[in-house]
Amino acid sequence: MPKSKYYLTKKEYIKKQIARTNKKNFENYVISRIIHRLDNLDLKFVTQQYVKREDGYYLADLYFPQLNYFIEIDEGHHLDQQEADKIRDADFQNVVGVSPKRVDVWNTTIKEINDQCDQIVTEIETLVIKRKSTGEFDSWSPEKEFNPDTWIKKGKITTNDKVAFRRIVDGCKALGLNYEGFQRAGAKHPYEENTMIWFPKLYPNGAWENFYDEEKGLIRERNIESEEKRFKHVTYHLNDPLKRRIVFARVRDSLGFILYRFRGVFELDEDSSNYNDGLYWRKTSKEAKTYDYNKKRTPACNIKSLNS
Repeated sequence: MPKSKYYLTKKEYIKKQIARTNKKNFENYVISRIIHRLDNLDLKFVTQQYVKREDGYYLADLYFPQLNYFIEIDEGHHLDQQEADKIRDADFQNVVGVSPKRVDVWNTTIKEINDQCDQIVTEIETLVIKRKSTGEFDSWSPEKEFNPDTWIKKGKITTNDKVAFRRIVDGCKALGLNYEGFQRAGAKHPYEENTMIWFPKLYPNGAWENFYDEEKGLIRERNIESEEKRFKHVTYHLNDPLKRRIVFARVRDSLGFILYRFRGVFELDEDSSNYNDGLYWRKTSKEAKTYDYNKKRTPACNIKSLNS
């Protein structure tokens, strides 16, 4: 099967995910058993899922994104940090809205490990059936996941859908902007007034010290190259009528691929923005309307450079 610009095949994806646990014997066994017992190629899984927290991050051992279901595998070192694990689970729930399921592989026999895995499999299968019955379950389809046409047919994208694209041009296409040569970090929206489509690095990078507070729904965009350039940048955008941005943040997925993940719709917070801290963009919506990029061709003059 030829390689696609949008996705890995399920075969390649699963191979790479399982390979990430090859040097962790117990973890590899538990994950393999759960995946094989489920035997469901409509269910996507992620190993070593990155979960951001206020003072760092977690790497959850196994994650099912369609169900928001996390699994942690407790090996020997967890015996000395049981209280820390309770705090971690509470913190985890605050961040992602659920507590992880735990599999004890240290003080247990192989049968007990299997029983724990099988209990989790039953719970996951029940969740899948329940979500299918209410129409809330979308089968895993790599060929559709990163394709803008998938989201154009839906009519909108939301942060709950965890929408991401492999290329900037695909994020633009999802919002109706058809420009194959697009490489810059921002473009004027072809349909919605005073709106930019923005693909920022929401972390310190080069001349920019950007930051995203997901809990507060707030982006800070700050130029650190010089006070003069920061002053010009803030002044320009305070006077620019384009004070609304649909944001696709640049991130890396669990396999190291660069993605542009939808973070929501933001508007410039003029009261908070200042010449010292830079610009503040506040989230106003968790969803954005999609448009058919074939219906209207936007000229290249609509392209606008945003370096951050």
